[in-house]
Amino acid sequence: MHLTAWRRRQIAGWLFLTPAIAYILFAFALPIVYNVMLSFEETSPATIGDFTAPFAGLANYRFILNDPTSTAAIVHTFEFTAGSLFGQFVIGFALALLFTVRFPGRTLGRSLVIIPWLIPLFVTGVIFKFLFQLEGGAVNQLLVDVGLARHPIDWLDNPHLALWTLLIANIWLGVPFFTLLLYSALQDVPVEVKEAALMDGAGPWQRLRLVIVPIILPVIEVTFLLGFVFTVKVFDLVIALTGGGPANATQLITTWSYNLSFQQFSFGQGAALNNVLLLLAVICAPLYLLLSRDSLRRSSGAAR
Repeated sequence: MHLTAWRRRQIAGWLFLTPAIAYILFAFALPIVYNVMLSFEETSPATIGDFTAPFAGLANYRFILNDPTSTAAIVHTFEFTAGSLFGQFVIGFALALLFTVRFPGRTLGRSLVIIPWLIPLFVTGVIFKFLFQLEGGAVNQLLVDVGLARHPIDWLDNPHLALWTLLIANIWLGVPFFTLLLYSALQDVPVEVKEAALMDGAGPWQRLRLVIVPIILPVIEVTFLLGFVFTVKVFDLVIALTGGGPANATQLITTWSYNLSFQQFSFGQGAALNNVLLLLAVICAPLYLLLSRDSLRRSSGAAR
């Protein structure tokens, strides 16, 4: 049987795609399917390796909805994510605007901003644990020296302050990401547009609000979406800094599902909680593609 040239090219294309497809199936599809299966099973250490574990129906999901720690972990995750994104955007956008101004040391400043992004999350958690510790912590020492606090503050063991400490650490980690993307977007704003706004008498705030932000809005949307994806799955930082404590005050979906699965060996309940993250991924993936395509369309339209 003789194959046409078009058919041979098609077969060759599929052969080249086979390794990528195999990797996606092995690294992504199978774990997701297995996690969904676990969430409907009554699992234990004795049945975790058995595909015929007792069927639990929606019992694991009912547990997640009724368990105070699980619901608190979901609430903490959204509070932590919203606070992180707000702080990262405000500081990152301010730094991006600063770096558009020419001043001595600007190149060095841009280089230093990247440093938090290069440090592993676990190492960052350990560093901030030393900074915020009760005895001998640099933060407490500074606050006492300048008179803002009379006594050292127990940042890590106070349920009302621990999540704020975690939030500060994560904002510090995410600022470089926002700064770099927003700075790149600001560089693409046409000079003619800014000069025209200046000639029309627009002040700095008006130029920023009415000219610059609308032009870079697609990049801001994509940056927020990617920041949400990166933040909602934070795990290493929490384990290193607070371990989910005190009194589960800093438990997030990732850390509490890990606790359920690998410390309490309630694999089905942990899988059910993990599926909350899976649902967020299912929502965010097409939204990211939509925003990215919209951004490309706007960019191409502006170029024409």
